[in-house]
Amino acid sequence: MLRIGFVREFFEGPVDLPGIHELTRSDSGEWQETAAFAVAYLTRSPVVAEFTETEQCLLGCGENLVGCSSLFTDGSWVWRRDLQHYVGRHGVVLPSEFVERMRECGWKPPADAVDASVARLALQTAWQVD
Repeated sequence: MLRIGFVREFFEGPVDLPGIHELTRSDSGEWQETAAFAVAYLTRSPVVAEFTETEQCLLGCGENLVGCSSLFTDGSWVWRRDLQHYVGRHGVVLPSEFVERMRECGWKPPADAVDASVARLALQTAWQVD
């Protein structure tokens, strides 16, 4: 399983991840069109862990993100709920491999991709710091 959208600021100790301000962002029309489909995919995918905390957007727009560290997966990738905010509101660009996966799925998350073993793997992958 691959992790997407995780940044240094999500962890307390040092981790080998980019900072939130290091993520590639785009306001191009082409990316915005793709981002609209991506946000729908990110939102509709199965939740593997639900959290109820609220944090402010790390990019400074002032929006409170409820349940931001809740985890979603499509069976191949795992991400936090707040990724949909960063993609939709701030134009954060997703890796081409993930965009291709979403396209291959017709922009609809696989309905039967997640069972208990996949959910456990998603949880392990999400918070792995090695």
